[in-house]
Amino acid sequence: MPNDRIELFVGLIESIDAPGAVETCRRLLSVDERTRADRFMFERHRRQYIFAHAMLRLALSQVAPNVAPSDWSFGAGRYGRPFVAAPATSTALHFSLSHADGCAACVVSRHETVGVDVEVVSRRAAPLSTALRFFAPEEVETLRGLPEPAAIERFFDYWTLKEAYLKARGFGLNLPLDAFAMQVSREAIEISFKPDIADDPDGWRFSLCSPSPSHRLAIADGSRANGGLPISRNAWPLQQAAE
Repeated sequence: MPNDRIELFVGLIESIDAPGAVETCRRLLSVDERTRADRFMFERHRRQYIFAHAMLRLALSQVAPNVAPSDWSFGAGRYGRPFVAAPATSTALHFSLSHADGCAACVVSRHETVGVDVEVVSRRAAPLSTALRFFAPEEVETLRGLPEPAAIERFFDYWTLKEAYLKARGFGLNLPLDAFAMQVSREAIEISFKPDIADDPDGWRFSLCSPSPSHRLAIADGSRANGGLPISRNAWPLQQAAE
């Protein structure tokens, strides 16, 4: 990577889902990935998986152009976090991948502690009842004080930020969502931890964006770089595969 930064790749499925695109992308996947794709009961879930995992391969090859998209292989860590197993590159690459109905996103970085999460913002969500089950007390209180439209928006801010943090730490869902709390304001996004969580809130930077009116995306950066790593947003790389 020419600069120390986070490369963000994000796009809507509808922008690439043209005739022949899914088969073009499927050819980039490993045998294991194709088998996993074939296990999905619904066609739209199968297509989304194929597009998202082809996107990851193309994104990695955009950052490391000497590696063909089909040549990447992956392993999994203790809590199931995927990582690049081969081939070796001059600079180790780390990634995080997320997809929700109609949208896929991934980040690539030199730093391991990066995470991304994208979710569909559902107006049918019941933010308070879900927050009472999973979120930290201070987050619940914030949601209580907001009118419904704003509460729904803030709920998905919290949800994506929490998921992005867990992915960056490589914990999956092995750390309870109420063990840490997000504080979101116009000035900053901050995190705090229960006393028994060994982490430094000053070591984290977060960002939020909306890839579409119905999607919310969060990035967690635990690199401890001064001011956080710059984020470069890249065009949907699957356009190349579909041409």
